[in-house]
Amino acid sequence: MSRYCFDAYSLDTTPGNQLSPFSPSLDWDGDDNAYLRWLRERFRSSPEVRQRLGIAARAKGHDQKLDLSGPFSHVLRLAIDNYGKPKQENL
Repeated sequence: MSRYCFDAYSLDTTPGNQLSPFSPSLDWDGDDNAYLRWLRERFRSSPEVRQRLGIAARAKGHDQKLDLSGPFSHVLRLAIDNYGKPKQENL
């Protein structure tokens, strides 16, 4: 699948998936907290991650089914749930 043609409702956190902006590198071995720190850094540095996270949050708000997969899908779900909330409410 091209990076420009993707299913916006399918998000993978499996390390090494080069087609997913939510996937760390293949050799990455962090825990949930490390993944959240990595995701925050990617959010700050990558317009693609900001856009894709925004799309997912909007879809959730419109009751669209999101397909989250990979070992950190639960952390990504929390990030989507907290997207756009004031900082003190975030993780």
